Amino acid sequence: MAGKPRKLILRSAPSSSGWMVGRWAVRLDQLITGDRLRVYPVLLIVAGGLGLVAGSIVRVLDPAIQGAFLPDYLAHWTGGRLLLDNPEHLYDPETQNRVQGEALGATPHLAWFVSPPIVAALYAPLAFIPYNLSGIVWLATNTAVLIFCILSLSTLAPNLMRHRRKLVFLAVLAAPPTFELMGSGQDSAFVLLLWLVGIHLFRAGYPGWAGAILGLGFAKPQLVLVVPLVLLAMRSYKALAAFVAVVGAISGVSFALVGLEGIGQWTSALSSPLYMEEVQQGQAWKMVGIPSLIQALVPPEWGTGIAPLLTTASLPLGAVLLLAALLRLKKAALDPQAVWIATLATTLTFSPHLATYDAVLFVPVVIFLLERRSTLALRTATVSAFLLMWMVAPLHLAALTLPWPLSALDAPWAALPLAVIWLQSLRALRALRPENHEEMRQAPGRPGEQGA
Repeated sequence: MAGKPRKLILRSAPSSSGWMVGRWAVRLDQLITGDRLRVYPVLLIVAGGLGLVAGSIVRVLDPAIQGAFLPDYLAHWTGGRLLLDNPEHLYDPETQNRVQGEALGATPHLAWFVSPPIVAALYAPLAFIPYNLSGIVWLATNTAVLIFCILSLSTLAPNLMRHRRKLVFLAVLAAPPTFELMGSGQDSAFVLLLWLVGIHLFRAGYPGWAGAILGLGFAKPQLVLVVPLVLLAMRSYKALAAFVAVVGAISGVSFALVGLEGIGQWTSALSSPLYMEEVQQGQAWKMVGIPSLIQALVPPEWGTGIAPLLTTASLPLGAVLLLAALLRLKKAALDPQAVWIATLATTLTFSPHLATYDAVLFVPVVIFLLERRSTLALRTATVSAFLLMWMVAPLHLAALTLPWPLSALDAPWAALPLAVIWLQSLRALRALRPENHEEMRQAPGRPGEQGA
């Protein structure tokens, strides 16, 4: 590992607490070996895979015990079914509960569809198929998309994928976001695909197509809202026009599907006390963004009041910090990949609704930075986030009966190391220069060891 000697890193710590953190980081970094990166992920994949299969069988045979097979996919399937049969009640929880009961029988929880109307249209073809069979089709599709995304990481980190492809596959497949993504039936892999294709098109010099592709991500608005601001700051007007055009088309289709009243029902659902209580506050422990960490740390009686503020203010704050970093470097030659990796990291870190499965979008951020600027902070933050996300469920169970502030034990602590990764992406904006990239790609030796 090139860079400052470990003793110098420790001595440069500004306080005793900083010294302890630095010492812990160095020791953790020493534990990151090739053998461990090969063996431990395999164990996690086998154990987690068996648990996932067993749980899925139980859910298929008797959804009344643990809930439906692919519970988040059930929400999307329900949206597709209602759009076909009863679009005027697309966002009505009672109607959704009735549809799910008819498809599966009694389940302990409602899988609430609150996505934009266009999402219901995308899932409508699958809603023609009986639910469990439809879920299997979706799971196979989701898996194929994720594998394609992992292979596509070679556009961001050619050296790493050429020399350490198997390790990357093992690490991604063993990561908690992957298990959450597959087990819940979420669609974050498709958003990941859009980001990867968009970044590649920007790098290849097709800004219009890149903007259009990223505009498709508006089906999950919280994961692309920062994009137009960055396009404006970078004066990429062609990409901005394409992005706005696609978002306008998506909005137009949504309006055509449900009308103004349906759009009002959607926005009302997202701002309702029920959504704030059950999702933003009640599921904060399953989230991994900074807003959710703050939500989980405050006293419960503050939760309902602070949730709307965090929902509306967090992404604008992240956007301001990112734009400030970009504008400071306005006269410098910026690597487009570094810009969009920083944009993606900012979006994820400050998203008011970033569930564990959405953290799969951190994969290209980490892989890109490991290849271009592998620092001690990056490596230890990545491992720490990996471990903390695996501890989410045990910590939640341990904190269920604890009063505040002990109940903060199940706060999404993984948000802290993920925020460190975000800071590393901002620093990479200054450190990386386009003229150095070819030299870095051709450099001999182990990939991802350009710095400490």
